Amino acid sequence: MCGIVGIVKKSASTSLSEKDSLELALSLQSHRGPDASSLWSDQRVVLGHNRLSIIDLSTSANQPFHRDDLGLVVIFNGEIYNYLILREELQAKGASFTTQSDTEVLLLAYHFYGKDFLKKLVGMFAFLIYNKNSGEVFIARDRFGEKPIFFIDSEDTFYFASELRALKQIYPKTLTINQEAVIDLMEQMYIDSSHTIYEEVLVFPPSTYLEIQSGHLNWETYYEFPKGQENEISFENLKVQANDLLTEIISKQLHADVPVATFLSSGIDSSLVTAIAKEIKSDIVAITMSTGDPSTDEVGQASTFAKKLEIKQEVVTINTGSLGVLAKLLKNIQPLADASLIPTHLVTNQVSSHTKVMLSGDAGDEVFGSYRKPILYKEHPSNFGVFGKFLIDVAQKISPNGSSKYLSDMNRIRLAGWDGFYTKTNLNGLFNQVFLSGKPLNLVYQKAQELKPNYKENLEKLSFGVDMLTRLPSDFLFKVDAASMASSLEVRAPFLDHRLVDLSFKSPISALMPSGIDKEVTRSLYRDYAGYEHQGSKKGFSFPYSDYLYGEWGNILERFLNEGLSQSYLNFNSEGIQSILKSHRIKPQQKLARVLFGVLVMEIWLRVFHLDIEVDLDIN
Repeated sequence: MCGIVGIVKKSASTSLSEKDSLELALSLQSHRGPDASSLWSDQRVVLGHNRLSIIDLSTSANQPFHRDDLGLVVIFNGEIYNYLILREELQAKGASFTTQSDTEVLLLAYHFYGKDFLKKLVGMFAFLIYNKNSGEVFIARDRFGEKPIFFIDSEDTFYFASELRALKQIYPKTLTINQEAVIDLMEQMYIDSSHTIYEEVLVFPPSTYLEIQSGHLNWETYYEFPKGQENEISFENLKVQANDLLTEIISKQLHADVPVATFLSSGIDSSLVTAIAKEIKSDIVAITMSTGDPSTDEVGQASTFAKKLEIKQEVVTINTGSLGVLAKLLKNIQPLADASLIPTHLVTNQVSSHTKVMLSGDAGDEVFGSYRKPILYKEHPSNFGVFGKFLIDVAQKISPNGSSKYLSDMNRIRLAGWDGFYTKTNLNGLFNQVFLSGKPLNLVYQKAQELKPNYKENLEKLSFGVDMLTRLPSDFLFKVDAASMASSLEVRAPFLDHRLVDLSFKSPISALMPSGIDKEVTRSLYRDYAGYEHQGSKKGFSFPYSDYLYGEWGNILERFLNEGLSQSYLNFNSEGIQSILKSHRIKPQQKLARVLFGVLVMEIWLRVFHLDIEVDLDIN
């Protein structure tokens, strides 16, 4: 796991000032790879790499890595889990290796197979390969967006980096705040990957590669998850295949030349990953977060599970009340209002002194359950059509804070199906109190409409596709990468192996949840390993920010609003937001807290990232 940054010239030549700028960019994202940092350049490219050593710890595996005999240079962020299998396959074809790294396997696979080698890769990755002889540049990103690439495609230069701060450093012009992205963040708590906080910056799409040759850019998709396809399979057969695949996947993901641990919450997914890891590696250590707050603490159930399976457990106690942690993280990335960003960083930061790799249960919900939405859709079919959506619109206007019983997820689906469900955003009824002008976006609703034709034969599975293309890459995976890499720690997600995704997404709801029980496959596997049914629900890596906003965090927010910066730069309605804060303090409500937390995130980001000024976040 590392950081990459680079400049590709479409015309003209690289300059000394660009090399100097890239050196500084490397220092700005050194937390992504504190073990080594270097750049390589010629007249066409300047390539930089920060290395976090995981496989082959020797300096011979440092990057940018080049094979002069092949005329190829690579910078690579991620892990190729099947690299040993590919290495043997390549050796059979006559390939020779100078290191034990997966980076060299990646490079040789490209040399022998060309762009088709992407279909052979099992892993998470963001990389660039440069052919010194032909001048061709090849860039690719993993199938689901685990490893980030932000880029700017200008008239004569292509700029890219793992983190937004590094990209901003190498781009010579001023960046413009994208007001639609500000609205997007306030609606969903994250910015959809179809755009970014800056108008000039884009996110490199998952499952995509880019070829740059003679100034021409050729974009291609190399993988698509199954949409609307279904294979006949029984629940028991699906369960056996899922268990076998997970065991194989976790076995490969446990491979590293540094210590490996697992996240262990009270949820099904992290527990299942930990249980399987224990069978493969008996001395595996499970890390559990403790907040000391009964509303968010998961130690009790996680410890019961660990003791039952005789798993070594480390409980990490964290204090989530520090806004300084949020400011530290936002100084490097585009805004994100996922509250679990803070505790995820705090936990990884505390264990990074003795652990460099952690396995997580991330994406288990998206791959095997879609948060019970398909069950709701099947159990409560919509019978009201357009009139149902009209009723939802009326309810939202009457009850902008979302407390109306008509606005529950179940009733949204009952009244207007997926159209009713996906009309929900944090700003329903509150838009004009938050912004001085503009209009709602709801990009999730738009994505659902785009995907509908693919699911016309099994519409109950629409949410699987929506989850995979919206919140998963733009929120959850971005959060985990940003929070863990700020701690110089790698997080691996077994549930995001594309073979497991394909298995689940091709299976009908009748096989995934035959008894109408959410995540029935993984829930049943949990029971097999634990010897008892999973109880309760996962609380997640979160904290009671609603309470914090009621008190001192609210005071800081008021101070920021009164300074007037966000009204100028973000089009915020300061008076309207303060009225929301007042309402929350009179009667705390989670929806209002989400909006206020989103505003606070934007206020902090504006200062520490865009304006690069110090902020006083002391709580008296």
